[in-house]
Amino acid sequence: MHAKISEAEEARINRAIQAAVSGSWNEFAKLTDAPFSNDASMREQFEGSSRHLQQAAGNWKVSSEVGIVSDGTRLITTRIESPPSVDIILSLHSTNDRDDSTISVWTFYQQLNWDD
Repeated sequence: MHAKISEAEEARINRAIQAAVSGSWNEFAKLTDAPFSNDASMREQFEGSSRHLQQAAGNWKVSSEVGIVSDGTRLITTRIESPPSVDIILSLHSTNDRDDSTISVWTFYQQLNWDD
C-alpha cells in the first residue's frame, strides 16, 4: 500500500514551486521547519531550479511519492517534469501526515540526464 501525500505536504510543495518561480530565496528559506544542512548548497540548488522553472513558464507536470522510513517519518520525493529540459527533484522530510507535521526541505536539484 502506498502512502498518500498529506494536505500540509502538498501545500508545502506548491509553495516551494511558487517561491522558485518568483525567484524568492527568502520565501523558499521560510518553508523548511528545520535548518538546511548547508545554506550555501541549498541556495545554489534553489537558484538553479528557479531558473529552470522560470524558463519552463508553467509548462511542467508535478508528481510526488511518499516513502515511509523505519522510524515512521516520511520522505516525500517530488519530480517536476518539463520536457525537453532537465527534471527537477524536490525532496522533503515530514514527521507525520497530520497538519502539525514538521516538514523540512532536503533537496531541490536538477536531475542529471544521462542520455544527453
